[in-house]
Amino acid sequence: MTLLFSARYRATGLFIALAGLLGCCIASTEGLINVYRIFLPDQTWADGSYPYPSNFWEINALLNNVSLCLLAVGIVSLLLTREPDEYFYNLRLESIQFAVYAQFVVGLVAFAYFYFTPGYHIENAFAAIIAFVSATFLLAYLIRYYVIAYFKRGND
Repeated sequence: MTLLFSARYRATGLFIALAGLLGCCIASTEGLINVYRIFLPDQTWADGSYPYPSNFWEINALLNNVSLCLLAVGIVSLLLTREPDEYFYNLRLESIQFAVYAQFVVGLVAFAYFYFTPGYHIENAFAAIIAFVSATFLLAYLIRYYVIAYFKRGND
C-alpha cells in the first residue's frame, strides 16, 4: 500500500472530478454556446443571434477532451488515497467493485439507447456516453462508500 496518495488529495480529487464532469456536461450539451453568450454579450447581432468563432467546434472538442482527462485524474486521485484502517480498505474495495458493476450496466443501457433510437448517431453521442458512465462510476462509488462509512458504521 505504499503506492497510495496522502489522504489530503481526496478532497482535491473530488473537486477535479466534479470540474471535469461539469466541463463534459457543458461541452456535450450546447452549454458552450451559452458560455460564449455570457462572456461576450456585446457581440450579438441585431437579431439577437451570436456570431460564433470559426474554431468553435475545435474549442468545444478541446474542452471535452480536457474535461475527460480531468475527470479521470480526479477519480484516480480520489480512489488511490490512504485510508485510516482496514475497515475502510475493505469498504473502498467493495465500493469500487459496486461502482464498476453500476458503470457497466449504465454504460450498456446508454449505448443501447443511443444505438437503437432513431435520429442519434453513435459518433456524436459517444462522448456523452463516456461522461455519463464516468459520472455513474463516481457517484456510485461516493454514495456507497460514504453511506456505509458514515451511516452504517455509526449504527454499529
